[in-house]
Amino acid sequence: MFWLTLFGQRMGHDQAKHMRHLVVSTEAQNLRTKDGKLFSGERSIALSTIGSIQCFGNSHNWSQSALTASAEHCPVVLSAWSGTAEKWRTASILPRGQYVNPEAIYRLCRLSAKESTQLASGLLLTKVANQMLLLRDADPTLPPAPPIQQGSFARVLRLEASYARKFWPKYFAGISSDIIRREKYRSTQPINIALSYGYGFLYHAVEWACLAHGLDCSVGLIHKLRRNRPSLACDLIEPLRCAVELTVMRYREDMLEKSRMASRFAEMLEQKFIYRNSAFRLRTIIRLMVESFIKAICGRTEFHPFLLHARDACL
Repeated sequence: MFWLTLFGQRMGHDQAKHMRHLVVSTEAQNLRTKDGKLFSGERSIALSTIGSIQCFGNSHNWSQSALTASAEHCPVVLSAWSGTAEKWRTASILPRGQYVNPEAIYRLCRLSAKESTQLASGLLLTKVANQMLLLRDADPTLPPAPPIQQGSFARVLRLEASYARKFWPKYFAGISSDIIRREKYRSTQPINIALSYGYGFLYHAVEWACLAHGLDCSVGLIHKLRRNRPSLACDLIEPLRCAVELTVMRYREDMLEKSRMASRFAEMLEQKFIYRNSAFRLRTIIRLMVESFIKAICGRTEFHPFLLHARDACL
């Protein structure tokens, strides 16, 4: 089992508590609880110290008592890869009022049209800028920034969609692939499958960070409300997608075999990138970006989505 302390964080309002956030890797494990601890083999961790749990893999065996005790204490996100659908399946088990951020949820639901447009546009425009930086490594003649200016949300959506239609052919050409379009569902090409798989890793890490900070993921800015879809996580992943696209470009030969592909994406989450002039692991950047988003919607500071640094974009 892979026990990982992602970060220690002061949570709560009146009584702050130091929490650790736990990742269970894709290795097969038998999880059980005893005397207030979560066990896997001889290793254990006290449930009282865990702020959230994220479990990747199809071969974990949770005892009913372990799953119940964990879910009653903290958010638990279970993720499994579906080979038939070629996508991640997820189940989020939330504790009964263990930790929510009422101020952030209230502010998120009460954003004005102008505030919502600014946040959503910032996410999409940063995504486009990051993808342009990736393409410039293969073709330096491209402009350093996309020709998209701040405007109405509908206009930004149209321009982002138009740019995506131009991005993918150039991206696939840059990795010497004969694919001309991005297949989002039921992908048949290895590179498209790898992209979907990598986005799944990233998507669940973002959803997990949102849950750990007490946000309701069903309320989003860009993606429409849809049953069982964590729209907020879908929104916040946008500027981070470039990390998956960069990983596929760097290790395209490994993307042909799922075991090596999974290993590369696991390494991606531990890789260091520049964020706001400092180097952090991608996992930490996700947490910092979620915190920045919360501060922004609460009117405390400006929102800082992840902006890819030119040094990190090198192949």
